Amino acid sequence: MMEDQDLVALDATGEEILYRAMRGYWQPALYAKDLTDKPQPAVVLGERLVIARMGGEVAAFPDLCVHRGAALSLGWVEGDQLRCAFHGWTYGKDGVCTSIPVRFGMRIPPRARIPRYSAAEKNGLIWVCLENEPKHPLPEFPEFNDPAFRPVPTPAYDWDCHFARRVENYVDFAHFAWVHDGILGDRNHPEVPDHEVWREGAELRTAVDTEEPTAALRNRGRSATAEKVITHREYRIFIPNAAWVNHVMSPPPRRYVLFMTVCPIAPKRTRTFTFVTRNFDLDSPDQQYVDNDTTIIGQDKPIVESQRPEELPVDLSAELHIRGADRVSVEYRKWLIEIAKETGWKSHRVEQAVREES
Repeated sequence: MMEDQDLVALDATGEEILYRAMRGYWQPALYAKDLTDKPQPAVVLGERLVIARMGGEVAAFPDLCVHRGAALSLGWVEGDQLRCAFHGWTYGKDGVCTSIPVRFGMRIPPRARIPRYSAAEKNGLIWVCLENEPKHPLPEFPEFNDPAFRPVPTPAYDWDCHFARRVENYVDFAHFAWVHDGILGDRNHPEVPDHEVWREGAELRTAVDTEEPTAALRNRGRSATAEKVITHREYRIFIPNAAWVNHVMSPPPRRYVLFMTVCPIAPKRTRTFTFVTRNFDLDSPDQQYVDNDTTIIGQDKPIVESQRPEELPVDLSAELHIRGADRVSVEYRKWLIEIAKETGWKSHRVEQAVREES
């Protein structure tokens, strides 16, 4: 049974276009805490960048001095100037070379400049867009600046997978009982409750009530006798590469919020940044919540890295989609296909692109 007659396949050319299209969207490059007064290297969509705080602003450039190709991330910042460590050339916030020390008073060639990319700092992250006008606003994470919550960053990590595979894994309800048995779900109760998925601005949204083991870290103390507790989960998926997951637990106002965003550092390699956030149990060490998230990540990693085809979506007809349970995934894939089509990809119709089994 088909849920949507307009679903189409994305061929290899479409995959390449989708990857290039990501240049027009905000990508997380660094945790803000890691960008001090020293320039930092980063990789976004295969491009080596240097990111620096210059004159009260965050600036991002190719990590390449135009003189002899040395990495500018090996240099340093002097006021609002970025100094190359090789021959001392300096660049202003606009990327224009301002000084060539080898000859005092030497005329600076007009070509002595590097392009500046859009960069911003928000919610504990440094974001970069490789085009001048990002297509969507930066994702929202309201709890980051809420004094009632404690946001804790987990170490960034790289997986050998397509960025969309990582996002889809993060918002997939059906794997909880199998991959995270005893932590997020129970193999004796693997059913996914009915839920709706809708678009709101540049987001996909959904909400679902799920059964969770009482022994799960965030559930400790909720009930001393029950084997399972019900958690209300709210999802905001910021297209194309971020997700906010709000766990609303009794007794209110107990909330556990995860904010995750990914950067495609190559077509089949993805870097993930995550904040684990809570407004309860604030006297306990933060590290136990980081360790809990690390355990879950370790369970997901070999599964996601094993998925074939590696790039998603390659062909929507290549995988079965179960009515209801896979609704978030199907809607997410449809939006990615729209991005590719908007960028100029001409799709061909594939009849029965998605087969849903009841």
